[in-house]
Amino acid sequence: MDRLTITAIVCGIIDIPLFILIGKLMFGSWEDFWEAIKFWLTPDIWSAFSGEYWEDRWAEMKLGFFILLCGGCVVGEIVLINEWITPLY
Repeated sequence: MDRLTITAIVCGIIDIPLFILIGKLMFGSWEDFWEAIKFWLTPDIWSAFSGEYWEDRWAEMKLGFFILLCGGCVVGEIVLINEWITPLY
């Protein structure tokens, strides 16, 4: 494995408490998080017929932002490590 892959894996593992904090702020509880996962796996047409279309859209949007924020944290850390710390060696 190259250095970038190892850095990404280490940053992802170290950031697990940060991911939990972001999830707690966005969803409030594990129940809301799992409901967002359920809506993400449920087809939109099914949610529309069951009367939960807007709840589905809101939950999917929160889940998408959660994934983007968590991924952005890891990417930002990789950039900082590779641009600022690595040239010091």
